[in-house]
Amino acid sequence: MGFLDRLFGGRFTMPPPDETNASHAAIMREMRSPESVAQKQALKVFTETLLARVPEAESARLVRRVLRKYAVNQAPASALTEGLLDTSRGQKLADLALLGVDWRGFDVFEYQAPYLVAASGVQTPYHYEHTGTRPMLEVLVSFDQWLTGFDKRYLHLDSGDDDYVGFIVDADRVEYTLELARQAGLSVSIGTDHE
Repeated sequence: MGFLDRLFGGRFTMPPPDETNASHAAIMREMRSPESVAQKQALKVFTETLLARVPEAESARLVRRVLRKYAVNQAPASALTEGLLDTSRGQKLADLALLGVDWRGFDVFEYQAPYLVAASGVQTPYHYEHTGTRPMLEVLVSFDQWLTGFDKRYLHLDSGDDDYVGFIVDADRVEYTLELARQAGLSVSIGTDHE
């Protein structure tokens, strides 16, 4: 910029912007549209529904965490996944409500799926053994089929990444959960609808 200043007599320099006392979060709130207030409320209701079996204090902490992530201008899906799946501050293994595995995450699935099943209220333990012959999507489809025997379903959440993120709901609450997700701006599908 110094070269242009000398060449054109300083015409291309601008004064520094006026300083503001508003925080980054306050500025981002002002930039949000009125629809995002309704979307934030829907995301809160969806997260509370997802964490219904988690102890109340832990559930409230995780809901606040997701809403904080959403407040700093994150998409609803990334706010939910980063808020809950963070290994250090996210959900606890004993209260697992959201499962996230990548396309090669068979060992993570083998370890965390029994916790997810137990946290959803199914008394029968789930046992998975990796054979190396099926892709992760087929493993998740067979997991969903196993859950139907207990009147549960495994729903996929499109997080915008290559990861497979999902959660377990009661079979009679699938439509309600899909509608809540739609209102919150989340893309949730059931069974083999995941791409």
